[in-house]
Amino acid sequence: MTSGNEGLRIDRLAMNFGGVFVFEDVSIDIPPGKVTACIGPNGAGKTTIINLVCGVFAPKSGDIYVGGKKLTGVKPHDTVRHGVCRSFQDVRIFPYLTALENLLVAMPGQAGESLTGLFTSAARAQERANREKAHELLGAVALKGVADRPAGELPFGQQKLISLLRAVATEAKVLLLDEPAAGVENDLVPRVIDLIRGLVKAGGRATFLVEHNVDLVREVADQVCVLQGGHIIAAGAADTVLGDETVIREYLGRVYNA
Repeated sequence: MTSGNEGLRIDRLAMNFGGVFVFEDVSIDIPPGKVTACIGPNGAGKTTIINLVCGVFAPKSGDIYVGGKKLTGVKPHDTVRHGVCRSFQDVRIFPYLTALENLLVAMPGQAGESLTGLFTSAARAQERANREKAHELLGAVALKGVADRPAGELPFGQQKLISLLRAVATEAKVLLLDEPAAGVENDLVPRVIDLIRGLVKAGGRATFLVEHNVDLVREVADQVCVLQGGHIIAAGAADTVLGDETVIREYLGRVYNA
């Protein structure tokens, strides 16, 4: 995989929970402007990697770097200061806020963050700019029509899209997307693909994608690594990895050999 100090670098991570071995010697480079997908069976430790990056767990060994600076040991609430944002397999939105408001609360530079600047003309201009940007984000996935509806009243797939848009709205330089298509209605999956292809790759974001939908991975990933049995069994360009005989046999199944 691509190496370097920019983006997100996972260096020889090992993890266990008590006596339960999860993985060891896992190294992945996630460069800026690229989507690096991690696939593998349930229980392989894919989401655990995300939790390690976010500081939810401390690794048994190994280190994590963002932009060349060590992130290992940083508390979860401080990872955002290092430019890291994650999404979740389930939906985590503010149900009583509108779809638009769910995006606005994620945007940096809110006027309300400083009482002294709350009523200035610059603050009002920033608020208008934020609202315009939020409308643009909703429009990018055909959700502009629900901007003023409470997010909790929307179908699950639309809520999932809003949670993904909110991650984009943070302007984080590293995005960790945990199964963005999980539970999403089939007719909305193309919108998830468009979101990742367009919005997520914009701005040079380094994106780590955990996903079971291999068709989606084929559409959006630049790089793929396969985690199985506690080790990375294949890594590299998406087309190469998804066409690898070992990957097909051990994970994808013969149907993907076509």
